[in-house]
Amino acid sequence: MPARLESTRLPRKVLADIGGQPMLRRVLDAARTAQSISEVMLCTDSPEIVDLGTTWGYRVLLTSPSCSSGSERIASVVGELNSDVVINVQGDQPFVDPLVIESMCNVFRERTPTPAVVTPIYRLPAEKLANPDVVKVVVSAQQRALYFSRAAVPFVRGQEQAEWHQQALHWGHVGMYGYRADVLAGWSQLLPSVLEDAEKLEQLRLLDNGITIETYEIIAHSRNTLSVDSPSDLQRARELVNQ
Repeated sequence: MPARLESTRLPRKVLADIGGQPMLRRVLDAARTAQSISEVMLCTDSPEIVDLGTTWGYRVLLTSPSCSSGSERIASVVGELNSDVVINVQGDQPFVDPLVIESMCNVFRERTPTPAVVTPIYRLPAEKLANPDVVKVVVSAQQRALYFSRAAVPFVRGQEQAEWHQQALHWGHVGMYGYRADVLAGWSQLLPSVLEDAEKLEQLRLLDNGITIETYEIIAHSRNTLSVDSPSDLQRARELVNQ
């Protein structure tokens, strides 16, 4: 689990109180209940988070503050992880569902050859289509991600956007990634991506470098797809915590 304090839009969000607990601890404790996970580890550039994570009983790895994304942060210490598969669960998802993590583990077990990268998707409701904070993904017939965007994709020509959901299937993306360890080990060799820089979506670096991202569908609800990126997201999380 990568975590930093200097989030651009909402600084120190991972330590924001939700239901009497720091958000980061809620995510760590939930992830630990997934049956197939051998260990939950915290990767951070913050000495404060190192101290807290250790106090909470987790192994913590200190990383460079220059890491540009959560995946890059994990990749920088992948040599210290004794695992063939590493799952990146982000610390700003306060209601992460351990069953979603378990489903990802099953994808790695069941698909042949073993996928390079796996990520969960969900059927996007019409009211979220225009929201740039909700990441959309275009998916092939083989369940592979073709593109991720903050824009409303795919575009439905000749129809009002309010009617698009009746003409095409739109997918939302849950910001969780499963990697074969060798893919993370090669992260530093990936060329910079203009698409990643434009959309501010780390997964586009993988697609831009020809790495396949496979998907699997989850049943979405208001909790398991919530990422806290803004004050309004944080307020929504605090409203949902007791529901």
